[in-house]
Amino acid sequence: MQLRCYKIVLLFLISFIGYGQSFKVPDSLVELDFKELENMFNNYIKNNPKKAEPHAKAYLQKGKNTGDVLNIAKGFHFLASLDRNDFEKRIKYLDSAIVITKNIGHIKYPVVFYVNKGVIYEKNGLSGKALDHYLEGLAFAKKTNNILFVNILQHNIALLKRKLGKFEEAKSIFKKCLVYEKSMIGKKKNDTLNYLFTLSELITTYRQNKEIDSAILLNTQGVKMSQEKDIKCLFRLHKGIFQYYKKDFKNATNTIDQGLDELLKSKYFKYYENDNLINGYLFLGKSYLAVSKQKLAITYFKKLDSLIQTTNYLIPETRSAYLEIIDYYKSLDDKNNQLYYINRLLYNDSILNHNFRDINEKLIKDYDTPILLKEKEKLIASLKQENTKISSQNILISILLALSMFGFGYYYYRQRLYKKRFLKLLDTTADQSKKKGSSINKKTLNHLLDQLQKFEEKHGYLQSNLNAKDLAKSFGSNSSYLSKVVNTFKEKSFSSYINDLRINFVIDKLREDSIFRKYTVKAIAQEIGFNNAEAFSKAFYKKTGIYPSYFIKELEKQQSI
Repeated sequence: MQLRCYKIVLLFLISFIGYGQSFKVPDSLVELDFKELENMFNNYIKNNPKKAEPHAKAYLQKGKNTGDVLNIAKGFHFLASLDRNDFEKRIKYLDSAIVITKNIGHIKYPVVFYVNKGVIYEKNGLSGKALDHYLEGLAFAKKTNNILFVNILQHNIALLKRKLGKFEEAKSIFKKCLVYEKSMIGKKKNDTLNYLFTLSELITTYRQNKEIDSAILLNTQGVKMSQEKDIKCLFRLHKGIFQYYKKDFKNATNTIDQGLDELLKSKYFKYYENDNLINGYLFLGKSYLAVSKQKLAITYFKKLDSLIQTTNYLIPETRSAYLEIIDYYKSLDDKNNQLYYINRLLYNDSILNHNFRDINEKLIKDYDTPILLKEKEKLIASLKQENTKISSQNILISILLALSMFGFGYYYYRQRLYKKRFLKLLDTTADQSKKKGSSINKKTLNHLLDQLQKFEEKHGYLQSNLNAKDLAKSFGSNSSYLSKVVNTFKEKSFSSYINDLRINFVIDKLREDSIFRKYTVKAIAQEIGFNNAEAFSKAFYKKTGIYPSYFIKELEKQQSI
């Protein structure tokens, strides 16, 4: 009885949905079945949208005639796909589809409509609104355990995080998406496309985070996987951009130009993110600028501006292009164009600042915080479960007692050792104080030792360009005291102390992480704080007696046995 009442109310609502549209559909089309209408619509929408429209209307009318909720929703969805320039009409059609499917508990609907709404809002420069619908769709997808759409929506949220400059968080989400997409390879036609799309976005994220070697390594994988595929243009574009970073400007212009040509001709062009084309124009302009072809560079920077005006797609990197255009017209004393592009830049800045502030607040409130709370609940549940386990209690207590005794003994040994070193340091500083008038008091010494312990535990030594002066300053002390403490208690110079910590860390990381072993020596060096591969190799050899390349090669041999 309740179900019948629900259907009556739903059909009553449907009769009012449509926003005044009058659907005059030929009977010959309405008499076709849903599958025939859908196939004909899909064929026409690619080449002749005007012919597709009657079939979409017929599909909707047939759905209304039969009272079939899902087919009515699909009819609205088809209509929303027609006029891509009528933003309001597309949103209204999708809203209609959402209204009638919101409470039916379907695994696919209304999630797909939320995704489409989010994409439409984002393509119109309304990233905040896009995020609202991505989050709503994500909630429905998780509720119905629709892993495919959870992945799609996570991917879109990662793109927004990257726009905000939250590169580490974006990388983490993209990597999770890749795990799912890799699991789907071999299960359907064109099964590598989604994986390659996401891989391309991860490469862009690494590049924007200035992890160029890691990005190049991923792009090499993308180039191999995309051979003989239309999507190879994305990885060609990346290659050209990396050539720019390597100051190989001549090859960069050729590679990016070829990648752009392939991108614009690609059958998947409408599925690519706008930032692929924007980045192509941006770095092609930069490359021409680097070889003193300013007019050609300005041509591509202006193309970039036209694209931004058409798509409303803004990314912070484009600011440099506007500054170059403004300087160019300033050099020509063309005040009108100079003023025009200053206004364009100010307008874009205002949109970016507004959108990014709103998006950031929403991501923290509606996405990041719920994830943290969920993780917190898991940890609490896990701890409760562990607390209920009473098996092997006596063994556990014995182990804990033994550990406590060992810990007490080790603590006592360390205290004696520290006492000796402390006295030695006091003697040393006392002698020096006679000459320099300086000494380390007990309170300062204990403070520095505590700070060094925290520094080691938090892997602070992985920071690049680390020096005693800056580290001491962060400890609230000076480099002279810090160096004395390191020399006495660590029994080595400050630079040797930092390098040894890094080498110990990288040895463990290389043993445990097979992906990390695939990095170049230069990339590994940058990951652990060295400025270049040579300094890393020397420090590794000094510590171990072998070079890192040999160590990695031997590890790989062991893994293959």
